[in-house]
Amino acid sequence: MPFYDLYCSKCNKEHNIMASMADKTNSLIPCPDCGSTDLETIYNAAPAYVKRTGDVAPACPNSSACGGRGCRLN
Repeated sequence: MPFYDLYCSKCNKEHNIMASMADKTNSLIPCPDCGSTDLETIYNAAPAYVKRTGDVAPACPNSSACGGRGCRLN
């Protein structure tokens, strides 16, 4: 079962609740504090990873053994 970040408008609290998708879809998840089923989904932005143009992979410490076929550190 997935976790949902939910906001209770009745008691003004946020909760991270594990529930089935069917329970969420049918508004059957009760607030752990007040018991209300009037919960709203909190949407959080996913982290974004940006590679800068100056980022370069570190040189292989064992480049003589790699021979261009991928790094083998042992």
